[in-house]
This record gives sequence, structure tokens and C-alpha cells, in this order.
Amino acid sequence: MRRDSGNRTAVAVVSGTSSGIGAAVATEFLRRGYTVVGVSRRGNADLKGDPRYVDCHADLRERDAVRSALESAGETVADGVAAVVLNAGFSPPPHALADVPPELTVGTYESNVLTALNLVQATVPLLRRNGGGSLTFVGASLANGYVPERWPYAASKAAMTTLMRACSVEFADSRVIANEVRPGPVATPMTMGETAYDISDEILQVINEGYGTDWLKGPRQVAGWIVDIAEFPANGPTGQVFNYSRKVPL
Repeated sequence: MRRDSGNRTAVAVVSGTSSGIGAAVATEFLRRGYTVVGVSRRGNADLKGDPRYVDCHADLRERDAVRSALESAGETVADGVAAVVLNAGFSPPPHALADVPPELTVGTYESNVLTALNLVQATVPLLRRNGGGSLTFVGASLANGYVPERWPYAASKAAMTTLMRACSVEFADSRVIANEVRPGPVATPMTMGETAYDISDEILQVINEGYGTDWLKGPRQVAGWIVDIAEFPANGPTGQVFNYSRKVPL
């Protein structure tokens, strides 16, 4: 079992664990011996069957709901948590910049920035109780802003990057590091619909042989990178963006 600084089983909190990257990250933490608290709106029936997985339901846009969800984890988080992965988010369809509805921008910010802020505020006390740990944000290469039809999503992810960097400074004295992973294209239901569930590693290999714009990854591969970064020590890299896309990372 993975142990924290007090020789207890290490606990990780992961948001957006219903499917896709979040579910894969939770699975990878479990594989490495952690206890995992998953926070999502729909829950994950498959992971719920593992006794080391705590399935918490909450709309992460609601500050009190996030705090209540973590409180419901009870003894699991009583001694703190070692890692937090901020994965929950929303990617709206492309929209002409000149006609972006204000409500689409606001909704995207709430889903991608407010959810992250709420989880940071709810979990930093738990990281401090653990004696330190990590905040790992799942970002997007589109945050560079060069795709105007994706502006609401890109702008929200750019704002999330500034939140990550603020965390890396604000909580450094508590031995909490903060970093971001920009995985680039990933075969998940959010990006490819329900067909993503049927894409094997072999199919991904065939797709990538003719994939001329960027490297398409599977959630399991991306989850490995995220957990590796979440396991950096307190004196390791912080405030960094780890970009796995070929897009310009500005």
C-alpha cells in the first residue's frame, strides 16, 4: 500500500471520476496503493465496488456541496490527504467568436474555474493536515488562445493555469506543490462521444499512424503521467505546466 509521511495509507482526492480521464486517474491511484476519494455528479458504479474507493456525489460548482461531499468521506480524510487532482470540467462545442452567448462563457467558467477553486479551498486544509502534498490540475493546450472558435473553453483553462500558479506560491510554506498537465487530444467520451469506450490501444495505434495534427492518447496513458506528477516531492517542481501536445504551449 502507498504510505504517507505518517506511515498511513495515502489518500488521493480526484474530481470528475464518472468517466474518462478522472476515472482513469482514480484507477491508477488505486493501482499504486492509495485510497481514493472520487468527487463527481454521477458517481462511478465500477470503482465503487473497490473498498479503497469512496464515491462522493457533488456538483463541484457549489462550494458547500464540495465541502459536504468531503465531510461525508469521514475517517478516510480525517488525517488529511496526500494528493488532489482537479480534473472536472466542461468543453462546449466550437462557436463563432463574434456570436458567443454570454451564458456560454459564464457556464464554462463555472464548470472549469469555479469547480477548481472550490476544490482547492476544500482540500488545502486536508493537504496541510497531511503535512503537505500536491494539487495537480488537468489543463488544455487550447489555453494558448490560438483557436478563436474555442475561446470560452480556452479562456477558462487559461484562468485555471493562473489559479494553479497562485496556489504554487500561496501554499508553498505548507509543503503543497501545484502543477498542471496539458494532455492534448485524449480519447474520452467528452471529446469523442460514446465510441471512446470502444477504442483499444491497438485502434489508437492505427489512428495515430494517420493522425497528422496531434498525438491521440488513451486515458490510461494520460492518467499515468498525471499521477507521476502528483507524486512529486515537496521540494520538486511546482508552478509548472507539463505539455503533452504539439500545439504551441504559450
